[in-house]
Amino acid sequence: MADLNSIGGIHYEMMRRCYYEKNVAYKDYGAKGIVVCEEWHERENFRSWAKENGYQKGMRLERIDGKGNYEPSNCRFGTKYKDRKVVKTILERAEKNKLKKLEVGIVGTKNKDPLYSTYNAMHTRCENPKKEGYENYGGRGIKVCKEWSGVDGFINFKKWANNNGWCKGLSIDRIDNDKGYEPSNCRFATPAEQSLNRRNNIKYNYCGSEMPLSVIAKIENVDYGKLRMRVKDKGMELREAIMDIKGAE
Repeated sequence: MADLNSIGGIHYEMMRRCYYEKNVAYKDYGAKGIVVCEEWHERENFRSWAKENGYQKGMRLERIDGKGNYEPSNCRFGTKYKDRKVVKTILERAEKNKLKKLEVGIVGTKNKDPLYSTYNAMHTRCENPKKEGYENYGGRGIKVCKEWSGVDGFINFKKWANNNGWCKGLSIDRIDNDKGYEPSNCRFATPAEQSLNRRNNIKYNYCGSEMPLSVIAKIENVDYGKLRMRVKDKGMELREAIMDIKGAE
């Protein structure tokens, strides 16, 4: 039996009264054409919306328009709490959170935002030991800063991203691979740019700057494979290897 005071219980009962004909409440809901929006058929989507819209244990889900469907624009949380001041505070907090989300362009639940997968992956590789790649992030002490964590973490991250050139197709890249995810150490980069900043990408001194071998090969207009073979396999000095390639052409 689902705990009707939990988010999961509320979702369970909402679905039953709209779709399960044997439910005693079906005649007042599903039988009258009231349905649950497609987004909320997924319990986790409903859970995210509930947490972002003031849910507290013991609250009940209300439809603003009693003839309307169960969907974000027509629902809110009511309560049987005797202390109405507590309710008012909770609802005001939910409204403020909603406004903060809209200010940075988050519409609906945050997990539907196109940037959320980047945010979630960033936290996962730093905080979940069971995930592949954790040893290169959380296992090395790489962390996500407080500003980008917690209740307002995604809102803060989204605001920073909007002001720092994010667009679809770009990945978040740490400037210093030994430091964590924080505004001063992050930027957005294309996959090609990001690959140049990997820890296993050995850099060489070229004209006073540290550069990956692939970049040096492009500047000198020589074949990267040939340059790599001479420098890494044969142990030749960088300048010597470049001249050797050009002399053989």
